[in-house]
Amino acid sequence: VSIESSDLQIDPARGGLLTLSATLKNRAAYAQAWPLLELTLTDVRDDAVLRRVLEPADYLPAKLDPTVFPPNGEVGIRLWLEAKDVAAAGYRLYVFYP
Repeated sequence: VSIESSDLQIDPARGGLLTLSATLKNRAAYAQAWPLLELTLTDVRDDAVLRRVLEPADYLPAKLDPTVFPPNGEVGIRLWLEAKDVAAAGYRLYVFYP
């Protein structure tokens, strides 16, 4: 499972919320469990200022089966996250399995 693309932007239309967009891909020829995502907001020195783990229920669109990531499947996600009073200059996004 890989992150094909990701982007984090300030959404001024939604009161300064952050908008996270990403595309996840299951490169395997077999179904897998959905991964957890770790989002880390960083300061200008790339030090972590805020970290959050997102479970599949947090990021999957409602129309998808939450139990299995289809073989060779790809899914686009979009989340709005509140991070008031956080001086973030960058971010890191990882997939992992606990």
